Amino acid sequence: MKNKELYNKLLEKGVLKVWLTEMEFLAPEQMEYRKNLWIDTLSIEDMTVFAVDGYGDLYAWRPDDSVVIIETGPGECKEFAGSLIDAIFRRIIEFVNGDYCEMCSNEEKADMDPDDAEYCTSENDAIELLKQYINVFGEFFSVEQKEYIEKLIVNGFLPDCNAFIYEDEMLRVILDWLRVKITAPKKIFK
Repeated sequence: MKNKELYNKLLEKGVLKVWLTEMEFLAPEQMEYRKNLWIDTLSIEDMTVFAVDGYGDLYAWRPDDSVVIIETGPGECKEFAGSLIDAIFRRIIEFVNGDYCEMCSNEEKADMDPDDAEYCTSENDAIELLKQYINVFGEFFSVEQKEYIEKLIVNGFLPDCNAFIYEDEMLRVILDWLRVKITAPKKIFK
């Protein structure tokens, strides 16, 4: 399935309400708006911007459906995933490793000041998010991707840390499953 078709289906499933660490999905009118903010500065004419992160960086797919992250500050474009669904799966894998998100045990969160707890994701919170990801994205994941997330839900946090997987496992999954080419970032300023 092409990224444009997939994105339209995800919009119907309510993807705009899904919290995915460092990937905020854009409504169709926002997609073109965000692209137009940078079109005079960056060479992104042939790309479709579909998400942003907390730093203002852009996620876009190219005509070949591969996904890149465009770091707007330095004007660099980096390979991210082979497709939109792989980009989503990558962000989930980075989330379960604890990247971009402060994780804590259920007990630690229960003992926190409410203001601090707001910025921490407990094991139970993370499992609920993973279930939501299966609900919204599951039908589009490969069988292996879906089974991998379901296994994480069952297994929970690793016994010795507040994460579902270690960093070496995260890197293995990204390199083995996501058809991403590891290349140096390219400057895309005009």
